[in-house]
Amino acid sequence: MTMTSLPPARAAFISLYAIGYVGSYIALITPVAATLAFKVGELDPEGKETSLGLIAAIGALVAIVSNALTGALSDRTRSGLGRRRPWIIAGALGGVVALSIVGFAPNLVVVTIGWILSQLTLNMVLAALQALLPDQVPLEQRGRVSAVLGISQQVSPLLGIGLAYGVQAAGGGIGLMFLIPGIVGALLLLLLAWKVKDVPHETLGAFSLGEFIRSFAVERGKRYDYGWTWFGRFFVILGFAVYTTYQPYFIADRLGVPEDGVLLQQLIALIIFAVVLTASAVVCGRLSDRTQRRKPFVFGAAAVVGVGLTMLALTTTLPVFYVAAAVMGVGIGAYFAVDLALITDVLPDKEHKAAKDMGIFNIANSLPQSVAPAIAPIFLLIGGGGNYTALFIAGGVFALIGALLIAPIRAVK
Repeated sequence: MTMTSLPPARAAFISLYAIGYVGSYIALITPVAATLAFKVGELDPEGKETSLGLIAAIGALVAIVSNALTGALSDRTRSGLGRRRPWIIAGALGGVVALSIVGFAPNLVVVTIGWILSQLTLNMVLAALQALLPDQVPLEQRGRVSAVLGISQQVSPLLGIGLAYGVQAAGGGIGLMFLIPGIVGALLLLLLAWKVKDVPHETLGAFSLGEFIRSFAVERGKRYDYGWTWFGRFFVILGFAVYTTYQPYFIADRLGVPEDGVLLQQLIALIIFAVVLTASAVVCGRLSDRTQRRKPFVFGAAAVVGVGLTMLALTTTLPVFYVAAAVMGVGIGAYFAVDLALITDVLPDKEHKAAKDMGIFNIANSLPQSVAPAIAPIFLLIGGGGNYTALFIAGGVFALIGALLIAPIRAVK
């Protein structure tokens, strides 16, 4: 089946696809947004910022390799389950085990090992999930489906942190705050794997490490557009990552919230963020499909993310923090709704190497999570330490750079 003859994606498939996205990000993002910071703070209260940055950076590097490599392997997988489902199933089950290791770890060394395994397994899932978009969704539907996926991705932390908060409120420890979201995420992924069918495709040759490495090179034609899109996503996510990585510490240290109230404030901010994000993603996804234009939406959304980060830099009270969360919701909702459609429009080989190219593109999501905690101390230490103003202004600048990098793309309006 060629990409030009794809039938319209049915509502049942889109619903299952969204459920799978929710499952993957409940498992993956809940620790990134909250529980990993709590675990590190419990084991190393004095050096928590540095330790969190190091562990997050190592995990993100593993995520890069896992996403790109398993994407290429997924394109060549031959099994009775198809080419995507084996990776979804193995990654989901492995992720539960890995998150348990992190949650019940007695020291930072075991936390690091568990986090490496978490990033390895859960990014197997992401590589296969993202490939389903060019596999099974025709071009004219990708803006709308991407909007659904963008909403799913960004609402997932709300559900995950809600689960973690419920565990905390019930008297459960940090171990269960990792394990319960991991189990829920795995069950949703297994539901998708049970129901989804892989589409037929032409046979690819055997995997070659040399060919895989050479595939990262930017060549003439659409690879230029692919490259500009990659770097645009990288800088926008870098700006967002400096906020998400240190959000629990920001709420506690800058806004003065007691430690046992941090999760509740995250949950309130995420509810506001999710509501605004959903509206923004739906409207912008539909408008993008209707006008057949991607670049103006992606550019404007990235710029709004920069504005939101600048607001956060100046925030000292919870009400302003909530307003900044709403502004971020507008930008991130529109950005993830349309940017995913944009990248699938400029994939160099949609029919044969979608998972590999989407896996490489997902490095633009994973690498910033390594770079952000590595460079964050430079800004936090300005003026003696804890300088969240400098950190978030830098994040806003990164997001604006990401917006500007959309301009050179030629194949998409």
